[in-house]
Amino acid sequence: MHVKVRLGGIVDTSTVDWYGKVSMVVFFAGCNFRCPFCQNASLIPMGSGKAVSLEYVLDRVRTNRFLLDAVCVTGGEPTLQAEGLMELCRLVKSEGLLTSLDTNGSRPEVVEALVSEGLLDRVALDIKGPLNPDVYGRVIGLPGRAGSVLEKVLKTVEALRGTDIVVELRTTVVPGMLDWVEAVREIAGFVSRYGFAYSLQQFSPMGDLLDPSLKSVKPPSREELRELARVALEEGVSEVYVKTREYGLERVV
Repeated sequence: MHVKVRLGGIVDTSTVDWYGKVSMVVFFAGCNFRCPFCQNASLIPMGSGKAVSLEYVLDRVRTNRFLLDAVCVTGGEPTLQAEGLMELCRLVKSEGLLTSLDTNGSRPEVVEALVSEGLLDRVALDIKGPLNPDVYGRVIGLPGRAGSVLEKVLKTVEALRGTDIVVELRTTVVPGMLDWVEAVREIAGFVSRYGFAYSLQQFSPMGDLLDPSLKSVKPPSREELRELARVALEEGVSEVYVKTREYGLERVV
């Protein structure tokens, strides 16, 4: 219990981070991507946030225990703090709650360790764009360095195949960044091969954006996201969601 983690904050109760569940959301600090549309840019530096003990986090969990189904760990990129992440998941499971991890997929060895120990009930894994190194590198803000990143993302996806874990692959739709119809068509073809759920998230110009110029970009509308969701359905994805600021997470059928 002497393990410390660097956190950017905690939301005690959320109904939009896991469809149908009430979750506590724990924001880990530090990220190895530089996505220009990131809303949590202040959490990118590894020294950001505040160092707290897991006892503090557990106390927050216990205070809200009667309301909660799960604890969702997000970031930043939680797998960069592997020891703290694994111990937190152990503590959450010991409280009889479900665990959920948001990850960019860049550290498959950490996800594999969590899977092997039975510490994950759900994983939301970002697929930032079409699985082309040049495109992916631009979207994650690491041009020319995405080849090895994509290998790791694919390895993470493979680590989740055939498990009982609820897996959601997800993409944030940023107008002007890609031809989104073709991008979603390509990503959905990949998702459909695994049988995982797919979620299209609405970009928001609010928050602490890494690229301030994106503050002038109008978010995609709910209907535009639903049209892209239908493209994903056409490509064989059986479970597709859209997430908007106004309506939260909705399944598209």
